[in-house]
Amino acid sequence: MRAEPRFRDQIRCLVLKDRRARALDEALSPADRIAFNDFLVTVVAVLLAPRLGDRCDAEDLAAFSDEVAARHRGERRPVNEFVVEEVLRHVYGVPPLFRTVPVPPPAMSAAGAAIVRYLNTTDAGIATDIDRILDTAEDLHRRRTRR
Repeated sequence: MRAEPRFRDQIRCLVLKDRRARALDEALSPADRIAFNDFLVTVVAVLLAPRLGDRCDAEDLAAFSDEVAARHRGERRPVNEFVVEEVLRHVYGVPPLFRTVPVPPPAMSAAGAAIVRYLNTTDAGIATDIDRILDTAEDLHRRRTRR
């Protein structure tokens, strides 16, 4: 399944610190948010591969989620580290933390965005290479969602 251009645009705006990112996020309908989150998880997977590799265990994911959450707390942008870890677990195919009550889609979006922001601030190459990253993510997304 092809990612919608507005999803790509929203992530590009997030990475480039364009103020339109918030408006695009707020414009998502509940169904759109679920589709957006699916693409966002794929983008996170592409961004994490150089940093965490292809395989991670639960302890590595918990440590990285704590790192992301600590940075955001320091920037006065609190994010729930358990929801960040839930996104990471989805990327790496590790069983979810929240089995009985799923994480609300807006919280998943916020956690995924926190990961993207964190990686973007720790790797200047992401912003300069965002179009290639999004192309790679879209290709992976198509393969993941092929039905």
